[in-house]
Amino acid sequence: MEHIATSELPETLQQIFAEIQRNKTPVTVMGDGEPLVIIYPATPQPQRPAFGAMKGSGEILGDVIAPVIPATTWEALQ
Repeated sequence: MEHIATSELPETLQQIFAEIQRNKTPVTVMGDGEPLVIIYPATPQPQRPAFGAMKGSGEILGDVIAPVIPATTWEALQ
C-alpha cells in the first residue's frame, strides 16, 4: 500500500478527509458516472500482545512423540 502525506494533496481533498474522519461515514468518488474508489475513515487497530497471540488456536490430534511410520520400515534398524 502506498502512503502519501495530506500536505501533498490539494486543500479541498484535505477538507474531504477531515469531514470523513469527523462524520465516520465513507465517501464514494465517482468518475464518468461510475464509482472509482470508496474512502473509509481510518480506525485504530487494537494492540496485539507480542507473546501468546496464537494461544489456544492449535489442537493436538495424535501422539506428537511417536514416529509417523512404524520403526520396522526404517533401514537403519534392520
